[in-house]
Amino acid sequence: MSLRRLSFVCFALLFVISTPAAAEDRRSFGVNEPLPGEDPTCGEANRAFENTYNSGRYSSRIYLADGSLFAEHRFNGKTLYERKEEGGIWSLFTRFPSETVTDAGPVLTDCKLISYEKNDNTNVGIFSARWHRDPYYASVKIWLSTTDRLVLKTERLFAAGAGPFPTQTAVDVFETDRDKVVVPSGFLIDHSWIR
Repeated sequence: MSLRRLSFVCFALLFVISTPAAAEDRRSFGVNEPLPGEDPTCGEANRAFENTYNSGRYSSRIYLADGSLFAEHRFNGKTLYERKEEGGIWSLFTRFPSETVTDAGPVLTDCKLISYEKNDNTNVGIFSARWHRDPYYASVKIWLSTTDRLVLKTERLFAAGAGPFPTQTAVDVFETDRDKVVVPSGFLIDHSWIR
């Protein structure tokens, strides 16, 4: 085999091997730089949110006060898969990064440490804060892993009638083990909701 042909084959193999890795964008996982306008009391929580929200693959499930599933989101690279209820139809969206400061100001303010605990082999920090994503406001309790700086769970309490959910309380549970977050299969993907 000629050197030119061998070079072409090596290049082709390199392209094939690297394509799946390129398909899953790890986004800004591990970013540690605060954005201008962040509340300095929320540094630890903001870094955990950045690491979680902007990682290449994670999922979140939103539960209402009665324990029913309101929505499930699976994030994989630049794609968001969403369903509104258990067993519901998955919708497919383009994913955009989530930031700790929006046009309305910082998402988290007035963060206070409640306690540090040990859960399995993970050190967990529990914080209280104010949460704001225009036009919604809530008090929030945040559980984050201080071991790997990821959000494990949040519980938001909205004023009566002031939130986006049918109940005042919404609990978000995050799965950050990439091997447990799979692209939905065997479901109808509804493209009519594309944003």
